Amino acid sequence: MSKASDKDLYLFEEAQPGRLSSDEPGPDEPGPDELGPDGLNNSFKSECPPDKKVKVEDLFKFSRGRGDLPVSVVAAGIALFFLIFFWTQTGWDSRKLPDELGAYVAHQFGIIEIDGRVTRLGRILKQSWVAPLLCLLVLVPAALWNLRASLKEHQWRKRFLLPTSARFEVAKFAAALEFVAYFIIYTLLVPVLGYLVSTLLMGTLLPWRLGYRGRTWFVRSLVSSFAVVVVFRTFLQIKTPVSIWLYDQLPTALRGFMLTYF
Repeated sequence: MSKASDKDLYLFEEAQPGRLSSDEPGPDEPGPDELGPDGLNNSFKSECPPDKKVKVEDLFKFSRGRGDLPVSVVAAGIALFFLIFFWTQTGWDSRKLPDELGAYVAHQFGIIEIDGRVTRLGRILKQSWVAPLLCLLVLVPAALWNLRASLKEHQWRKRFLLPTSARFEVAKFAAALEFVAYFIIYTLLVPVLGYLVSTLLMGTLLPWRLGYRGRTWFVRSLVSSFAVVVVFRTFLQIKTPVSIWLYDQLPTALRGFMLTYF
C-alpha cells in the first residue's frame, strides 16, 4: 500500500497547514518559488508542540528532566528534617540507655538469650518509635541516592551545554500551591460560615478558577456542592465544629437544625 501524501492526511482543504504547489496562488499568497520541496507552504507555524508518539511500555518509563534537581533537593531536605527531629519527637533524647548497650540489644533481640525472644521482639515492635524509624531507614537513603543521581544528571547537562534552567517546572510546582491555599482557607471558613456555605463557596470557586464559567457551569457547580453537603453532612453526619459563628446568629430553633443537618 503506497504511503499517503500530506494532502490525504486532512479531511478538508481548509485544515491543511499549507497550499499545494499545484494550486494557483492568491494575491496575498506566496508564489511557487516560495513553497517548500514538499510542495507545501512552509510559512505556516503552529503554536502547539507536535504530539509525541507514546508506547504502552513507555508509560511508566522514568526519565529525569530539568526540574528534577530542585525537587530532589526539597525531598532530601524533608527527609533530613524528619531525621533530625526524630530523636526529640520520639523521646530518645531523654531516654537513659544501659551501660552495656551491646549486651542489652543482643539480649532484647534474642541473640544471647533465645528463650522469650519472640515476646521481647513483639514488645519492641509495639513501641511508638519503631514505625517512624523504619520509614526513615528507607526514606533518608532513598532521598540522598536520588539527589546524587539528580546532581550527576545536572552536571551531564552542563557538560554538553544542554538547557539546565528549571524555571518552568518550578513555576508549575509553585502554581499548584494556589490550590493548597484554597483548601486551607476552606478549612478556616468552616468554623465561621459553616459546612454548607463554605462548601458552596468552594464548590463554585474552584470550577470558575479552572475555566468552567458561565451560567450553566455555575448552576452545575452549585447543585453538585449542595449534593455533597446533603450526602456527607445530612445523611452520613460527618463531624463539624460545634460552635459556628454564622449559625450562632440564627434563632435557637433554626440554629439547632443547621447544626444537626448542615
